[in-house]
Amino acid sequence: MKKIVRQQNYLKELIESQGNQILSKSALRCIMRAVLEPLVNEPEEGVVLHRIENKSGIVGLIKRIEFSSVPSYDFTDEGGHLKEKVWANTEFLCVLTHRFVAIIIWDNKTENKNFVRYYSIYNSRLQNEALDIIDRNTDIDIKDFQERFKPDRRDNPLLNSSIRKIVENLDEATKDAVLGFAQIQSEKEEEEVNQNTRAVAHEIRNQLSICDLYTEIIKKTCAKQGINEENIINALKNMTRALKIAENSLIALKSTEKAVIKPVKLKDLIESAQDLTKVYFEGKNIEYTIENNIDTKIPVDENKFTAAIINLVKNATEAFNKEGNELEVVSNGEKPYVKIKTEEKDDFAVIRISNNAGKIENPENIFKQGYTTKSTGSGLGLMICKKSIEEVYGKLELEKNTDEEVEFVITIGKVN
Repeated sequence: MKKIVRQQNYLKELIESQGNQILSKSALRCIMRAVLEPLVNEPEEGVVLHRIENKSGIVGLIKRIEFSSVPSYDFTDEGGHLKEKVWANTEFLCVLTHRFVAIIIWDNKTENKNFVRYYSIYNSRLQNEALDIIDRNTDIDIKDFQERFKPDRRDNPLLNSSIRKIVENLDEATKDAVLGFAQIQSEKEEEEVNQNTRAVAHEIRNQLSICDLYTEIIKKTCAKQGINEENIINALKNMTRALKIAENSLIALKSTEKAVIKPVKLKDLIESAQDLTKVYFEGKNIEYTIENNIDTKIPVDENKFTAAIINLVKNATEAFNKEGNELEVVSNGEKPYVKIKTEEKDDFAVIRISNNAGKIENPENIFKQGYTTKSTGSGLGLMICKKSIEEVYGKLELEKNTDEEVEFVITIGKVN
């Protein structure tokens, strides 16, 4: 019985002999295109030998070679030309013509799936080392190609070294570019995530502050042993609504979906915001008046719009406490007030939120991220409000800014 001696993967030994150089797969595809395209664009006598499992990025070139006058042979395990399947993760591309020979061999078994270890030879007698290995494990007559295609009978180590250096430099440049782009994208995404997180945290803080204040009301009411029990029911109802807004803000942080916009009655929206913001006036000498008789619908995300109104009213109440002391009267002797007024103007609904707490300093900065006049502020509230209103193609502006009155105006198109 004939003894079968299994061959070794000598192609891998060639890779090791050249120092196990590392190359990105994207750079490898560029090299393959560089040696195949001239042969496809200007066909000449030659041959292509290839063992390429993943032809992504060059499948078109391989097909063009197959349909051209240039013979090509597939040495994959399914190609039908191998004596033994000993090359495992090792692949190669050999292009032989009278003017040029290029041999690239690579091993996909590396620690990083995006890189390969490679060996390359161009126009050198050393090409025979690789071709001899291939010849020993195939039914194709490789010796014939070795004799016919001899572009340079001399060793050309300088050419090989130069080309390999070019390849390495290009690969390094590619990796630097990719890493640089990835870093920029990562920084952008990180900043966007941080901004969204801060925005959501700001909204949640506003809603939870309502819950905290209503909790105090419950405690005081209970301390009075059941006096005015309606306060408890109303407080719990508003705490639930505030928590719902907070919950939706958290969902928005986890989701890439945009605002849920639908027609909602303006009157209902303002009444809801009024109920939720009454707590900011508890125990304060601030008159809170609402003029809300507009029976029209506007296209909004209900929770975001309500949160914007809450934020504007909360800011207005806090403006009376700039120096840390509650104001009994403002500078002109009037009683402090916060007003919400709705009106219609042509095809638009207009919501005016005003107060007489005094002029805002640096009004040109109020909608900028991070700008705040409060010692404990985040500088996000008005930016979030403006963004929420603009999401529904509305507009938020500071229309009046005097010592007598500050007025924010929201303008949104009506739904017919």
